[in-house]
Amino acid sequence: MILSEPLIKTWFALQHRLIAGLQLAYVDLQGAGVPAGGLFVTYPDGLGRPAELALAAELARRSGAPVTGQGSQTEGGESRLRIAYPLLLGDQADGAVVVEVEAPLERQVAIIELLKWGEAWLNLALRQLGETRGERAYADVLSAGLEQPDYRDAVNAVLGLLPSQVPCTRVSLGRPRGRGVRVEAVSGISQLNPHSRRVAGMGRVMREALDAGQPVHYPDDSTPDDSDSLCRKMVDAARLSGVCCIPLVAGLSEPLVLLFEFADDTPWHADAVQSCREAAYAIGPLLELRRTQDASWWRQQRALGRLGLQRLRSGVGRARRIAALVAVLLLVAFAAGQRPYRVAAPALVEGAVQQAVVAPFEGFVAAAGFRAGQMVSHGDLLARLDDRDLKTERRRLLADEAELLKQHRQAVATLDHGEVKVLEAQLEQTRAGLALVEGQLQRTALRAPFDGVVISGDWSRSLGVPVTRGELLFEIAPLNDYRVALQVSDRDIAQIQPGQAGQLVLSALPRQDIALTVTSIASLAADEVAAPTFRVDATLQDGLPGLRPGMQGVAKVGVGERRRWWIWTHALTDWMRLQLWRWWP
Repeated sequence: MILSEPLIKTWFALQHRLIAGLQLAYVDLQGAGVPAGGLFVTYPDGLGRPAELALAAELARRSGAPVTGQGSQTEGGESRLRIAYPLLLGDQADGAVVVEVEAPLERQVAIIELLKWGEAWLNLALRQLGETRGERAYADVLSAGLEQPDYRDAVNAVLGLLPSQVPCTRVSLGRPRGRGVRVEAVSGISQLNPHSRRVAGMGRVMREALDAGQPVHYPDDSTPDDSDSLCRKMVDAARLSGVCCIPLVAGLSEPLVLLFEFADDTPWHADAVQSCREAAYAIGPLLELRRTQDASWWRQQRALGRLGLQRLRSGVGRARRIAALVAVLLLVAFAAGQRPYRVAAPALVEGAVQQAVVAPFEGFVAAAGFRAGQMVSHGDLLARLDDRDLKTERRRLLADEAELLKQHRQAVATLDHGEVKVLEAQLEQTRAGLALVEGQLQRTALRAPFDGVVISGDWSRSLGVPVTRGELLFEIAPLNDYRVALQVSDRDIAQIQPGQAGQLVLSALPRQDIALTVTSIASLAADEVAAPTFRVDATLQDGLPGLRPGMQGVAKVGVGERRRWWIWTHALTDWMRLQLWRWWP
């Protein structure tokens, strides 16, 4: 018994990497090389022995040809492509493999070709297991290709080991390029000259095999000795005993061609073509896998794009793709549509007029009746300054005035006109000082200039504190007369114009929108903030109960219609343009 479940599962793993979209697989084998009663293996494990798959495998085994049909339903309700392929594994076993692949009908031929490769691979594995000398022949070749760091080294390693396994003298690898075939590598040659006549001849032979779509070789029983085939010309020119060229097309994103040369000391034998074919099928998927893995990111994206277009054109999952396409078109149409665009900025409510109450002279706070946040009426006493020194000064000045009046009467009685003039001047000076003190005494009482609210100033806990002339004691703003100060970023200030309308939402009143209109824009940016911002003043269109100066929120000013995609992306694109301009030489 040579065939076993672990061997088939290993083969399943290789097929899963080669066949994109493989969902399940089922192998049914009978013969001397399998356990009594047959060998049944499924992928993934735990499927049991489904009756439909067993029937499809039996039909393929009896007919000796692939059998295709529709498989089970996907989660999206779409059917899968089901292919049953007969397996002829020498005198060890025969049977079939059934696979279900989520792929369009156009991939059917490529999948059958990959299953054909899989059959050849199994035959190679059985042959290696049955032969002592070559037990690990292709396993060593594949292992050497997988261990290399990149695709180029993998090609050199694989081509270097193949001549001893076929056996042949030299192996070359080529890929289509334009109308010809470019020779990528030749075993035993590290520096390849692509312009040499020998390499050009190899490329022409590879092009002939690729155009034929099947292996070409010489000697060939079906080709006369005097034919003008390129293989015969190559044999005669290089004095070889034979040439075999194997093209690999189906299942690969880019075809490849392998050219096997047999020198005089390596005579051509009857099984040479089959050996070359088996070697090509063994290493072809490996080279394609390594090339795909090491391809540049843009090549990988291009390959994914081609695969996506193939799936888009296929019938599998058509309803799901149509729905996705409709969703994308709706999103594009929605993004291309226009909507009002608004510039958002932090906002602060201020009184339309803010009256400052300052200290009229140097003194001390004697009493304070109001503090910030309290409502006041016109004439209410906000605070009183200490007037004791002023009253003392007034009594002194009154005494001086009385004394000067007495002296003035005496001078008049004695007809001392000079003394009268002096006393009159002193009397005027004393009366002026007295008037000043009287005025200061009146101003010791600081009263509200109008009805409003105190927005700053609290001296109730600072009685007796000295104040200087001109020091701000209170700020009062009138009720029901406000303005809004917006701090607009420099990125958006160019779009703000006087007269534009907007809405304001305050943190204290988040459920209510307040209409506003822009009135003026500051010419200079504010200095007290980290990011450059400009002050924009706006007036409120409607009053709102509970509105108070000092409330903060967010205002949004309408600046016109913009496309939605621009609204979503302009911040990023503007930043990218600025960075590009900054670094562009």
